[in-house]
Order: sequence, then structure tokens, then C-alpha cells
Amino acid sequence: MSQTSPSVLSMLKGQPQAVDFLERVLEDPQGGYIFFGPDGVGKRTAAILFAAAVNPPSFSQGIFNFSNPDILPLFPIKSPADVSPDKWMEAWVEERVKYVLHAISPDPQPTCVIPIGLDEKTLNGTIRDLRREMKFPPRILSRRVALLFDFDRIKPDGANAFLKTLEEPQAQTILVLTTSRPFTLPPTIRSRCKIVRFNALPDEVICEYLINQGHDDEEALMAADLAFGSLKQALHYLEDKDNFIAEPVLAYLEKPSTSSLPVINFIESLGWKPKLDKITFSFGLVFHWVVRTRAGRLPRWKRLAGLVKSLAGSISRASLAHNIMLTERMSGRVALNPTANLFLYQYLTSLKFS
Repeated sequence: MSQTSPSVLSMLKGQPQAVDFLERVLEDPQGGYIFFGPDGVGKRTAAILFAAAVNPPSFSQGIFNFSNPDILPLFPIKSPADVSPDKWMEAWVEERVKYVLHAISPDPQPTCVIPIGLDEKTLNGTIRDLRREMKFPPRILSRRVALLFDFDRIKPDGANAFLKTLEEPQAQTILVLTTSRPFTLPPTIRSRCKIVRFNALPDEVICEYLINQGHDDEEALMAADLAFGSLKQALHYLEDKDNFIAEPVLAYLEKPSTSSLPVINFIESLGWKPKLDKITFSFGLVFHWVVRTRAGRLPRWKRLAGLVKSLAGSISRASLAHNIMLTERMSGRVALNPTANLFLYQYLTSLKFS
């Protein structure tokens, strides 16, 4: 039986199925877990709360801010290969504070990966550091917890090194991996972990959070409208309302075409001001709103409402489903840093509007 009440998990809002599962796990927590679901729905928060729930409540604050030495956070960061250990430590500590409880975790740059570490050095926040720590029992806590955020951002050699850790489980160590792209993880890792699904957050959960943060009701409702269950997306909207959706995408979808020449002209017109992730996000948001529109709901933003109403009357159900799945698949490829022109050409010419 866990040494603490599972009530700490009640701090996680909008994910009742995940909370129920994790509370049952507290009876005998061990091994590896994969927390997967859309970006910005609470996977990182759940991982940190789970780390607190499997340990005595008196240590919770040190777990929440990663000051306890038995909490081992790993996250995407630039390679330590070309910097001194001191410089690496500075960069790692600066990045680490972005992942603590209640922080809004960053969107890693394409060049950032979960580092394996160096053969001759054992550096904090690396896979080799984790393997070294697992040779010993926890220093303070009853259970050490390794938190590997955005685990899909690990290279094959790092994944192979981590697999050795999973194959030699420590009774007093728990490993939690978070990802929005579980299909990219090696099957050998997925098969050795318990899978915990996280769903898009209900609009009311997002609204409640934003109102508690001081936003007025109308702002909160508009943000939830455009977030599609992601608190992070809602906050991004409130930070930069005018540029949240790529305007060229809306203009393109008013008169869509998948023929080569219009697609090439659209790509050339972009000037690469919107990044690929914003472009695919904007397409995805419109397509998902078309689905909602057919169910009788329109967005509060009039420009978007007119566009999705038009598309809802002209695009078939099969084409809409194809576009949504294609967009999700291509969005997952953005992190691989593809050649922008070729990426967009392949994506746009594969869409269907009939």
C-alpha cells in the first residue's frame, strides 16, 4: 500500500479515467509507465503528481519543484557534446524550471533531444545519469521516480540505452514517460510499460482554469473554443491572439485547391513567416471545427465561423476524416525537421475537398 493518500492526484483536472487508473496503481507502483495523449492536456502534471503520490506527503513540495535528489527529470535539450560540464549544468538547470509543476512546459526546438550523455562524463539529466542513479537505492524518498518528458524526442541510441534500464527494473524506482506521439516509440519500450491514456480536456475545465488565472469569461470561452482540449493552446492564444492561427491558411481554405500550381503559389506566398507547426495546427483546427459545425455548433470567432460553415457544406465526410488523419500524421513529422517546401507540397496535394 502506498505511504500516502492518493488525494494528491485529485489536483489533476479533466482526466478522471487516468486518475482512477493511477489511484489503483498506488497499491503496488513499480516499473515503467507511458502517459500519452494530445499536447497540453496534463500528462506532465500527472507524472509529477504521481511521483508525489507514491511517496510520503511531507516530500511533495520538493517533488513538485524537482529539488529532491530522488526525482530525476529528463527532457529535450541541446546536446551536451560540445560544452563543458559547467555550461551543461547551467543550461540544464535553466531549462528544468520550465517543467516543474504549474509551469507551462516549452515546445522543444527541432534540434533538442533527450540526451544519452557522454561516455567519459556522467551529466545530470541524461540517460547515463539515470542508469548510474539506479545502481543505488533512493537517497531520501521511499521510491525514486524518473520523469522523461516528451520521450518521443529521443534518438535511437538513447532509446537503446534506456531499454537496458527497463530490462533491469529496480523495485524502488518508477519510470514515467510522457509523449503525444506514442507510435514513434520503439515497440520494445512500449511493451515493457503500462500505458495510461490522456484525453483532450473539456472546455469547462479550461475555462475554469483561465478564469481562476484572472481572465474574464468571454476571453476564457474564446480561448477554450480555439484550444480543442489543450490548455497549452488556450494559453498560447491568450499570449498572442492576433497570430494564434496562420492567416494564410484561412485565406487558402476559403478557395482550396490541391492542384500543383495553386499549391506552389500558396507555398511561395507564405514567405515562411508562419512555422510548419503553426500551419499544420491551423489546418487541423479548421477541420476539427468543421466536424463540430456539422454537429450544430459554430465557433465564436466570426471569420472562422463563416469558413467552417462553408466547408461543412461542401466537403464529404470521407474527405474530412482523411484530412484530419493526414494532418495529425503530418503534424507528428514536424518535429523531425523536414524540408519545409517539400513537406508542405506533399501535405497540401494530399488533402481532399470533394
